[in-house]
Amino acid sequence: MHEHKGFDAEAATWDDDPGHEKRQVAVARAIEEAVDLNPTMRALDVGGGTGRLSILLADRVGSAVVTDPSAGMVQVAKERIEAAGLSDRLRAVQADLTTDRLDGSYDVVWSSMALHHVHDLDALLRSVAALLVDGGRLAIADLDEDPGGAFHADKVDFDGHHGFDRDRLAEQLARTGFANISFVDATAILKGDREFGVFLCTATKGA
Repeated sequence: MHEHKGFDAEAATWDDDPGHEKRQVAVARAIEEAVDLNPTMRALDVGGGTGRLSILLADRVGSAVVTDPSAGMVQVAKERIEAAGLSDRLRAVQADLTTDRLDGSYDVVWSSMALHHVHDLDALLRSVAALLVDGGRLAIADLDEDPGGAFHADKVDFDGHHGFDRDRLAEQLARTGFANISFVDATAILKGDREFGVFLCTATKGA
């Protein structure tokens, strides 16, 4: 993730975009339907930005740690968590899980629209697998493959993935030790006159 500076600058107003809110609500709903969450679970949010997804899902789990490489986003997440009265169960830390080590183990890991910013996806998936308990659940929402790069055409410095081919992502997850990999359509994002599909991929860490 090399775009921290851009996200630092956008952090304060990120949640003001109604499209962002609509997307996170749709992703939260898709996760609730696809993953059997319960109040004993420890959750980890990868590339969680302002923490909105974890705040939406806070009542379904016991605790959640929101991670993001952007200091600006983490600061906003801390403020949002406090404002929501969730500081006893949610916390936000600055971390890039492709390189930074986290303590603890988790029952569920979720992520929304973060993976396409990650260069070394294998490193991230290995890190996530190491943090999950055996049988732990992974829920990733991200863009379907966008071969022409139209979604990020307005971002001149974008150097991430132009969405993901579901079959290839499933193979990558399987190589990293995940099983029961499945995909559903989570939502769509309208940009200009085009709709871009967003999937939710769920998987289970093999024993």
